[in-house]
Amino acid sequence: MGKIWTYESLGLESKASLENVLRTGVPPNLEDLNGYIYCGENHEWIGKVSGEKFKKGYTKKDGVNMGYNEMCTQDGKKWTGDWPIRRKADGKPIQLAFFRTSMVKDEPAYPLYKPYINLAHFNYDLPLNSGYNIPFRVIRDFVVAPNDGDPELLLCKAYLTVFPYFLNIFYCYFLLGMREPIVDMPW
Repeated sequence: MGKIWTYESLGLESKASLENVLRTGVPPNLEDLNGYIYCGENHEWIGKVSGEKFKKGYTKKDGVNMGYNEMCTQDGKKWTGDWPIRRKADGKPIQLAFFRTSMVKDEPAYPLYKPYINLAHFNYDLPLNSGYNIPFRVIRDFVVAPNDGDPELLLCKAYLTVFPYFLNIFYCYFLLGMREPIVDMPW
């Protein structure tokens, strides 16, 4: 049996180590994510431009596995702090940056996807991302469950795909964990 990862131990790893975990790990069962919201933390400084902490929720919409993001108050405490929701509308968290969850092998065969063909994939290029959400359409995330068969902790790698065949910009690694049942469904 390999190393058992925790949110904290994974967060302390180098980019090279995270890449190794990503490429050698197994994808989560996407159905196991539905109904839960995860606390997220961006690993690299550039990812923190959009906020170090955030939440990602997973559910189905019209029979398709989907996800969304919620913005959190930033406290600078990494995984030791809380993830309070920063903005609400009508008493409900503002949900934005919607994405479809799938397996990379079921997506178009872009060159960027080749090393991650066995992983899960979050694709933000959706009509749901309209208006102020349009900039999110360039995001693609590759996803692994570092502890085989355990959907409680996820490691993800985000890219900005400006032109999928030619221009893909690494954005950051991020962690998802400390999941709890969704209270406010997006649809």
